[in-house]
Amino acid sequence: MKQTEQAEGTFEAVLSLTGPATLDVAVDSGFVRVRAGDTGKVLIRGILRARRSLFGWGGVEDRIRQLESKPPVEQNGNTIRVGDVADRWLLRGVSLFLEIAVPGDTRIRALADSGDIRVEGISGPVECETDSGDILIREVTGRVHAEADSGDIEALDIAGDIEATADSGDIRISQTVAAPVRAEADSGAISVKLVPGAGYNISVETDHGRITLPEMEWRARSEKEASGRIRGGGPVVDLETDSGDIDVA
Repeated sequence: MKQTEQAEGTFEAVLSLTGPATLDVAVDSGFVRVRAGDTGKVLIRGILRARRSLFGWGGVEDRIRQLESKPPVEQNGNTIRVGDVADRWLLRGVSLFLEIAVPGDTRIRALADSGDIRVEGISGPVECETDSGDILIREVTGRVHAEADSGDIEALDIAGDIEATADSGDIRISQTVAAPVRAEADSGAISVKLVPGAGYNISVETDHGRITLPEMEWRARSEKEASGRIRGGGPVVDLETDSGDIDVA
């Protein structure tokens, strides 16, 4: 391998299931995408890619070859773990890009230190956390929990409870079935699209931003804070940001 080339490796695993599954996936650096696949099996495709440092490749190709020969995939009954290795040194300087297809009723927990997470078409529940990266969760019918230290969160076409927290980033939410929503951002805007015709109890607050709300039966309202009922009330929508706009439609 020439000094200018980037070391890369791949792996693939197909796992059989006997019932509803739990997927626990984590990457230090890279990308995670989980989508609905076939019933009774989990398909995992991974790409291992070197991250060059100031000190060059530093033996990263050897570590990639080791991870290729023994992929970071573990199965215990219907519980699947991906991305976790006993020897953390193997992941030094390596980015892991994962594409995973699971049965639609799989419980998902996805973590990334530095990377994006995308989950689509799962009945849930779904839990996603990233230190630095964006989170996109789409077409989930169960509960959604998402946290991003530095990055945006999108939870779209969700038919369940939603809880989203972003330290530095925007939050965008839309529902297909009325359910409780809790969203909090330190520095970022919050946008929520409610289910047309459904009733909600709404409470919003921003320290530095504007508030846009639909026609409501107000309990209290000021320039930076408001609460009330829409269409007679229903699930609670609680939104708060320190620095950013809040838009509810």
